[in-house]
Amino acid sequence: METFYDPREGLPRHEWDDWMHQRLGRTVALASRRTAAGRMAVEAAGKPLSDLRWPEDLPQLPLLRKGDLPALQAAEPPFAGWNAVPIEALSRVFVSPGPIYDPEGRIEDYWGFAPALHAAGFHRGDLVLNTFAYHLTPAGHMMDGALAALGCVTIPGGTGNTEVQARTARDLRIRGFIGTPSFLATLLEKMEGPSSFAVAFVSGEMLPDRLRRDLEAQGVRVSQGYATGDVGLIAYECDERSGLHLSPRVFVEIVDPESGAPRPPGAIGEVVITHLSEIYPLLRLATGDLSALEAAPCPCGRGAPRLVRLMGRVGDAVKVRGMFVHPNEVRWAMSRVPEVARYQLVVTREGHQDRLVARVELSSGADPSAAVAAQLRETIKLRADVEVLPPGTLPADAPVIVDERRWD
Repeated sequence: METFYDPREGLPRHEWDDWMHQRLGRTVALASRRTAAGRMAVEAAGKPLSDLRWPEDLPQLPLLRKGDLPALQAAEPPFAGWNAVPIEALSRVFVSPGPIYDPEGRIEDYWGFAPALHAAGFHRGDLVLNTFAYHLTPAGHMMDGALAALGCVTIPGGTGNTEVQARTARDLRIRGFIGTPSFLATLLEKMEGPSSFAVAFVSGEMLPDRLRRDLEAQGVRVSQGYATGDVGLIAYECDERSGLHLSPRVFVEIVDPESGAPRPPGAIGEVVITHLSEIYPLLRLATGDLSALEAAPCPCGRGAPRLVRLMGRVGDAVKVRGMFVHPNEVRWAMSRVPEVARYQLVVTREGHQDRLVARVELSSGADPSAAVAAQLRETIKLRADVEVLPPGTLPADAPVIVDERRWD
């Protein structure tokens, strides 16, 4: 039995379910009272709020597609009518790819990662290197708030500066790492010898079994979490490594990606989350991620159900090196380079690293490779190699993004 960060993690399943159902009902009522978007969502169910039962009637509310958020927020800035508090009551507003604007409330560990880091083995007083971005996107601050709640000492590494971060980890004998698994692999290579990392919490990209084995062979206990920039933590691993326990911050459904119908435990479907928040109570946000629920009890003693693992994406957006890449952003970047006639972004995997290649055909002029790379880096915040193809190589209806990665 693990020691839990919050004793409620150890509630028996039936008590956990009762607690979550009560909180779901309160959240829907709050969203209906305090937010214009929530009121419209409840009205779409076609009967009074007092007649609805939770969670049985939750599927009667419409899905809020994450891919629709940029347009919805543009039409009703800044949060498409989902904020239950005025903007001056927030501590920060972040900008995720899309763009999607994400609010942060003025409460300790707003994003909810402290229980996940505790389960991963982070302790009060640990020196921890946080390599998630602190600029515009929320991931760096998500982890920063949780580390502060745990009493850890944070080195705000952010992204890039690999040599400096490797040297800092070596010089300060840093115990904990937070970031993407591929960047952890890169840092360990740069450190050239035994590292002091003992625990790592990774997120933002897939963690293949082979990569986890390679990292743990170097003495680092690696745990993973699942989150979105909209709500923060959704699920996290325990010592059993048998799936990711759902966080009590969210109510999770698994639905058929086409029909929206609920899927039974064990069946693969799209992850849909309701944010149990008094600040940003999103109802039925369809994340675009595919997974399945494991209903069997976990030996760790936590009552929360588990997501088996992430199994890919629904729709056009693709996550590369921890960042979502949207086709519309690629179209915008390529429209800024007049020499490009056709194009396609291809994502592959080399070792433990994602590789992004922009394949382009030219309409005229000189080789635009430098301009293409610069526009993509500016727009999607990722570095891409550029390959110039002979005219006619790419079909006219070629998809904007192709993901050729395979996960073991």
